[in-house]
Amino acid sequence: MFYPQEIISEVKSLNDIVDVVGSYVKLSSRSGNFFGLCPFHNEKTPSFSVNRDKQIFYCFGCGAGGNVISFIKKIENMDFPDALKLLAERVHFNLPQKGSGEQERQRAAAREIAAKTNKLAARFFYENLTDKDAENAKTARKYLEERGITPSLAKRFGLGLSPDAWDGLLKNFPDLPVEDFEKSGLVKKSEKNEARHYDRFRNRLMFPIIDNRNRVIGFGGRVMGDSDEAKYINSPETALFHKSECLYGLNLAKKAHEGQIIIVEGYMDVIAMHLHGFANTVGVLGTALTTSHSRLLKNAGCNTVILILDSDEAGIRAAQRAIPVLIKENLKIKILNLPDAKDPDEYLSRFGAKNFAKTLSQAQSHIAFQIDLIRKKNNLESMEGRVAFTQECAKILAALPSEIEMDAYATEISKATEISHSAIFKEIEKIRGVTSGYSPEPRTYILKKRGEDIGLKNAIKGLLNLVLSDSSAANALKKSECLSSEEIGGGIFGKLLVLAFKNTVNTPSDVFDLFDSDEEHQTIAEIFSDTKDYPSKDARQKALNDMAKKIKLSWLKSRIETERNDTNAVNSLHFQIKTINSLNISMHDG
Repeated sequence: MFYPQEIISEVKSLNDIVDVVGSYVKLSSRSGNFFGLCPFHNEKTPSFSVNRDKQIFYCFGCGAGGNVISFIKKIENMDFPDALKLLAERVHFNLPQKGSGEQERQRAAAREIAAKTNKLAARFFYENLTDKDAENAKTARKYLEERGITPSLAKRFGLGLSPDAWDGLLKNFPDLPVEDFEKSGLVKKSEKNEARHYDRFRNRLMFPIIDNRNRVIGFGGRVMGDSDEAKYINSPETALFHKSECLYGLNLAKKAHEGQIIIVEGYMDVIAMHLHGFANTVGVLGTALTTSHSRLLKNAGCNTVILILDSDEAGIRAAQRAIPVLIKENLKIKILNLPDAKDPDEYLSRFGAKNFAKTLSQAQSHIAFQIDLIRKKNNLESMEGRVAFTQECAKILAALPSEIEMDAYATEISKATEISHSAIFKEIEKIRGVTSGYSPEPRTYILKKRGEDIGLKNAIKGLLNLVLSDSSAANALKKSECLSSEEIGGGIFGKLLVLAFKNTVNTPSDVFDLFDSDEEHQTIAEIFSDTKDYPSKDARQKALNDMAKKIKLSWLKSRIETERNDTNAVNSLHFQIKTINSLNISMHDG
C-alpha cells in the first residue's frame, strides 16, 4: 500500500533514530554524535555514526547510510512497507488501511486528546496527594511512608491521589468536554442516568503509566481504606492505552538498565525495586508478556531479561509462556524464584538490598529453569523416567543457537541420566531435522575511484548539504543560475540539486524517502555526514560561493576537453573561466 508522506514523516518522528539503532547496536556519545561498530560489515574500531539532529546514520567504513526506515530495511532485510509497519508497531501507531484516511485521522485525534487529558489528570492527582490539608491525602502519604516510599521517589513516578468523591475530577475541569474524560477512561456514564458521569478512580493511590514518548497513556489505582471494590484497577482500553502493549516504569528503567531489565508483577514491586537501587525494573500490568512487550524491551536497548514472577503454579505458567515470546526478540532470559517471600517488595522489606542482589545473581537461565521443571515431572530413578526426561530436554536444547551452550547442558543431562552424550545429540539432530551452519553474506564496500578529485567531490557534497539544509542558500543559488544539475555532476547529485531548488523537503531524513537504491542512500548519507558548521549567514554565503566556483570551474575545464575541436566553443569557455571570480551569489537577496 502507498502511504502519504505525512504518514511516513509522522512514523519517523515517533521513532528517534538513536533509540532505534541503539536497540541493535551499542552506541556511545562522541562530539555530539553517537558511534558504534557497524552492523553491516565487520570492524574492530567504531566507524558507524548516528546523528540525532539530522535523524540519519552513516558508516565511514562501508558507506551504508540512511534514515531510520533505511536502517530497519537493511538490518531486518525488509522492503519499505514492512519496515514502516515495524516502526509504526514499535510506537503503537496505527497505519491507515486502504480507504481509511479519515478514520485514521479520527484515531490520531483521539490519541492526542487522551494524552492531553491524562496529563491534566496526572497533575491534578499529584496535587491532591501533596495537599497538606486534605485528610485522605494524609492517609495516602502515611501509607507511602510506611512502605518506605519517600516524597522524592513518589514525585519521580508521578504518584497521585484521586479524590474521595463521586465526580471530583470532573468538577476540577468544568470547562473541558466530559466526552474527553470518558474517551480517556477517566470517567464512566451513570447506569441510572446516562446524562451523568462519575470518576472511574475514587479515593485511590494513582500510578500514571508513561510510554516511551513520555506521554501519560493510562493509570493504575490502588484503593485507600476499607472497600469492597477491587484492590487495584487499571484504565480501560482506549485509543491510547493498551495494557498488553506497555510496561510500567520502562520510561525510567531504560535510562538505567545497562542492557539488563528486571520484570516484576505490580506497581508497588516496581517502586520498591527502584527504592532499593534496582532502577532497571519494569512491571507487567496484570497481563501475560506479549510480543509488544518484547519489542518494547528490545527497542529500549535491553538484551537480557530477568523474570521475577510469583513462585506459585500461576507464576510458573506465566514464566513458561513468557520464554518463547522473549526468545523471538533474541533476548537472553533468566528466571528468579524468590525464597521466603511472595514478591520482591516483601523480600526487600525483610532481607534488604544486599541479600536481594546476591539472590539476583543466582537467577537461572531459562534453559536450567525448564530442565528443572521437567526433572520434577519425571522419576529419574526409573529407566522410563530418564528416557522421558532426556527426550523432553532435547526439545529445549534443539532450539538453542549456541553449540557451546547446548553441549554444556547435554553434558549435565548425560551425567544425571547416564544416557550417552552422543545419543542426546542424535536426538537433538532428529528434532532439528537437518543440521546447517550459518555463513554470513559477503559485505560490499565503497572504493574510491582512481584519480578521483577529492576536493571537487567534497565541494559538491558540501554545497548539496548546504542547499538541502538551508532554503535561503538554495534560493540564492537557484536565482544566480550559475549551476545546473548537469554541471554539478548529473545523476544523484543533479537530482538532489533539483530537489533543493524545489524546497519541498523539511529535514535530511526526508530526502532518503524520495530515493530507493542503497547506492543513492549511501551517497545522500555521505553528503549529510558533513558536520561543518557555519557561524553566520555571511559565512554560509562565502562557503556557497567558494564551492559553487570550484564546481563550475571543474565543469568548464571538462567541457574544454570535450569541445577541443570547436575553437569558438573553447574560447567562450576560457572567457567564462577568466570571469568566474566575479561570480557573487547573495543569500541576503535570496
